[in-house]
Amino acid sequence: MSQTPAGDSSPANTNQPFDLFIAVTAIVVLSLLSWRMFLEPSSETVHLIDLFDLGICGIFFIDFIRNFVIAPSKIKYLLTWGPIDLAASIPAVNVLRWGRLFRLVIVIRALKSFHAIIHSYQGNRRSAIVIAGILIGELVIVGSCFAVLHFESHDPSANLTNAADVLWWSIVTMSTVGYGDFYPVTVGGRFMAVLLMFCGISLFAMLAGVFSDILRIATVEIADKTSKD
Repeated sequence: MSQTPAGDSSPANTNQPFDLFIAVTAIVVLSLLSWRMFLEPSSETVHLIDLFDLGICGIFFIDFIRNFVIAPSKIKYLLTWGPIDLAASIPAVNVLRWGRLFRLVIVIRALKSFHAIIHSYQGNRRSAIVIAGILIGELVIVGSCFAVLHFESHDPSANLTNAADVLWWSIVTMSTVGYGDFYPVTVGGRFMAVLLMFCGISLFAMLAGVFSDILRIATVEIADKTSKD
């Protein structure tokens, strides 16, 4: 999870949408890496997991930079949560010899993420809605990619047979752009495509609502401050 720098754990900071996104994402990537240990290393499923892990590690690195920038005491952050946040952004690829060792850091982040999710759910209904939306969205996106790869790989006429193409297709489908360069031909694959489209529309609508609510609260606070002055 994205911890508030310098050990500050006030509700005003821990319930920010980006922190909740990091918390849920840490749990998702932990589940993927645990599943990876039981798969054939050369399979396309493992390749897809590695692609997800690489992208998520990029998000974790952005989270590390963000925490460092907003930390009241940057030295204290680098001596406490900084190394954990940075280590969690190292991808689990064979090129990095100690990558798998650093994956243990994600276990710590995931355990802390559970605490943050429970705390947010009990103390803030809006945060609970955001958590539920993010969790469902990530599960649908990740699950649909693996399901489509499974269904399409068994059809000789399919064009979605490798991890990179499935990931590209999922992004295009979720955004409802639909280039048409890749498409599912099986019943299961098309069903997952429908889920992805609904998930993409729902996520964009939820994020628009969250940001509009944040802007509304900021506007009210500015108006109250102006009236007091």
